[in-house]
Amino acid sequence: MNESGSFFSSLRVKISLYILLGALVLSGVIIWVTSHYLNQTLTDSLVSQGRIVANSIAELAAEKLIEEDVVGMKKIVEKYRYYVSNQYILIIDPTNTVVTDTYNGNIPPELANDAVYTNFDFASGKEYEVNLLEVQGSEIYDIILPVKEGLLGFVRVGLKKSVIEEQVQTTILYIAGIIALGTIVAIAVALMIITVQVTRPVAHLANAAREISLGNFNTPVNIGVKNELQTLAASIDRMKESLKTSLERLKTRSTIGRF
Repeated sequence: MNESGSFFSSLRVKISLYILLGALVLSGVIIWVTSHYLNQTLTDSLVSQGRIVANSIAELAAEKLIEEDVVGMKKIVEKYRYYVSNQYILIIDPTNTVVTDTYNGNIPPELANDAVYTNFDFASGKEYEVNLLEVQGSEIYDIILPVKEGLLGFVRVGLKKSVIEEQVQTTILYIAGIIALGTIVAIAVALMIITVQVTRPVAHLANAAREISLGNFNTPVNIGVKNELQTLAASIDRMKESLKTSLERLKTRSTIGRF
């Protein structure tokens, strides 16, 4: 009986490991696909949001650039600087000079040394450009939008890539938690089904076969499950009846032979 128990325990462990392995592979694929899709979707959404902000600033700043109203442009920048995703806002005049910014004049070299007029591709007809930059050790989506087709200047809006990464990470952790819970439930249900449909019936059949081998032909063989094991139980039951009949015949012949 101990050997059977050990066998069934190992069977349950193996099936649990197979389920766990399958869940890990499936969850890895789901997480990769979800991460890729979320990253692309959130990036598009963030850039779209940044473009809207840049366009709003450009419309408000156009008149201020003509009037060279630095104070007015500063107020416009302050209005949008505290958006969660915004890293910086710059307004640049036609001479490629930053006239106002959210750095209070302490503009990082990565931005201060960037010649916007030289780099912007006017020939492509694009309304704006988006570049992934590293500014002060952080990855930033840099949106450059011309004010009046670049005749009055440019607006630059820097968006934190970390905002996307945090959202993706939060979503992935949530999905991983659901998958982990689902895996635990699946293993528990599988073990319960295996116990009811396989482990107990096989243990019962093994015990019945052992009793029959000892000559106890009154041992019940019925297992009460409807699967392949039912066929095995029926075969063992027929074998039991055959053995019982054969032994009775041998006993009868032996008794007749004595007389």
